[in-house]
Order: sequence, then structure tokens, then C-alpha cells
Amino acid sequence: MTDPTRYGIVGVGGFGRNHADCVEQVADAELVAGAAKSDASARAFADDYGVTGYTDHVEMLESESLDAVSVCTPSGTHAAIATDAIERGVNALVEKPLDVYLDRIDELIETADEHGVVLAGVFQRRFTAERWTAREWVEEGRFGDVILADAAVKYHRPQSYYDGGWHGQRDLDGGVLLQQASHFVDLVEWLSGGIESVDATTDTIAHDMECEDVAVVTVSLEDGGYGSIRATTAVKGADREQVEINGTEGSYTSGQFAVGDETVEPDLVEPPCGTGLEGQLRDFVAAIRDGRDPVVDGHEARRAVEVVLAAYASASLDREVRVDEVRDLADHT
Repeated sequence: MTDPTRYGIVGVGGFGRNHADCVEQVADAELVAGAAKSDASARAFADDYGVTGYTDHVEMLESESLDAVSVCTPSGTHAAIATDAIERGVNALVEKPLDVYLDRIDELIETADEHGVVLAGVFQRRFTAERWTAREWVEEGRFGDVILADAAVKYHRPQSYYDGGWHGQRDLDGGVLLQQASHFVDLVEWLSGGIESVDATTDTIAHDMECEDVAVVTVSLEDGGYGSIRATTAVKGADREQVEINGTEGSYTSGQFAVGDETVEPDLVEPPCGTGLEGQLRDFVAAIRDGRDPVVDGHEARRAVEVVLAAYASASLDREVRVDEVRDLADHT
């Protein structure tokens, strides 16, 4: 019998608990430790899950003989913490985004490749049967040529969400595009086959914060179509998230497939390791045990950040920006 994957969580005061709950559902994994900067958070996590709590993630990495960790800390700390794990031979599943600057992300990916460990980025909204099926239909050409790919993310966040913490700060978080909408940037990129360029307008309208609380991004797709990403945390009464793919032969809208003019009931394709965050975590653990790449490896998770940073550059320069330009436009991202 193979020993279970010894698992730790870095950042247990918030969403790290969701990761911990998922680990406990994976038969091949054993939750053994968690780390937080706050002693109270570390103690509470240790008591609730029956594991060891730490206030120093490096101490946890060096004390527990871990096989894997989830990194669930503020976004701008992701690469540094994941690198600490990887340099000690510990595989890392990193919450979105991988980090907030591409140079950090590229160094992280390079370090993972050098050490031969698994690096995965969390994009659990891919892991639904509906979206998995839509992706397969796009690849098979069942929608024809993709003409439009659109996402809308309309949320409300109170001012208190941005006060006195890391949210909305460029070095630790970014605005609505990099935080709330990055899942849907990823979905548009993944479902459409890739984003080639963006033309973006961003603004800060309803909050006192460093970054944007509203963004409208027009995208040109790699295969010749177009699309849009509209996102805000400044509205009330319209809380929703939607992604849509429209082609010459059919369309996918959240909850609905159509071929020609007819709505159809497809035979849904389940993601290989299950749905949601638990499905992605199962895939990560299976990748470690099977010696393969995870579904969303570091290179794949990088793409959404690259698109968002191209949008930031576009808004700053007031022009369309190709995604492959981003590395040359660091001062504007």
C-alpha cells in the first residue's frame, strides 16, 4: 500500500480552509499541518483539523516531511512562498493568480522545472462537466469557428474589503481583473483557444483603492474571433458571473448548449478527477503520484495573468496591446 501524500496548507486564515476540507476528501492525501502568520489562526486551524499549526511556513516545510502544499496567502506573496516549498522538494498548488508580476511567475516556473516537482495553479472553475464539455466541443469544431467569447463578472465589495489589508494593492493583489475576474479571463482564454491581444479601459469609481474596480476589455482571439471581459466590484443588485462562446455553428452559454438554432442536451464530459476545487486538488495529488503534469500546470496558469497584465498595459498606454508584448511593457503592468 502506497503511503498517503503528506499535505500542508500555507495561509489557513481564509480560503486555505477550503483546501483543507478538500484534502480530507482525497483518500490518497493526509492533511498534517497548516501555517499562518497569526498565532490565533494557526492554533484554531490545528485544533479544528487535528494537525500541527505553525506561524512560520518555512519551519513547517522543514519539520513535517511534506509531499505537497497549497499556497493560499495574499496574491503578491504566492511565488516567494511556493518557491520556498519547491526548493525543499515539496510540490505546490498555488491559489490564483500564481503571482501579480510575470518575472516572479517565470522564476517560479523555472525553479519548479529545475527541481522536478509539480507546480499547479488553481482555476477550479474549469472543473465542471459543463465547461469541460464546452472545451471539447470547441476543439472538435462543433460550434464551428468561434466568433465571440465573452465573460461578465459583476460583484459588490464593500469599502471595508479594501481597507487596512492587501486587497486592491498593486504589489499584493491588483484590482478586479487580477483578483475576482482572473477565473473568467482564464475561461475565455481556455475555451476560445487563446487570446492574442487586448484593448482595455479600467477605472476606480466606487472605492478608495489603488487599483481598478471596473474594467472593460475587448479581446482579439488567436483563431480570428473577438470577445470581451467586463468586470466590476462596484455594483449592487447584479451579482453574477457568466461565460459565453458563440460560433458559426452553435453556442455555449452558462447552463445552455445550442447547435444551429436548437438548444440541445449534450452528453456531458466529466473532468477526469472530479469537479470544483476538490477535483482540481485530486488532479494535483494524482499528478504527483503518477509523475505527470497536472491539468493546470504553471505554464497554463500563467496565461491568465499575462492577459490581465496586457490589459493593464493597454489601459495605461491607451492602445491595443498584444499579449506577447507584456514582458517588454513592465512599467505599465
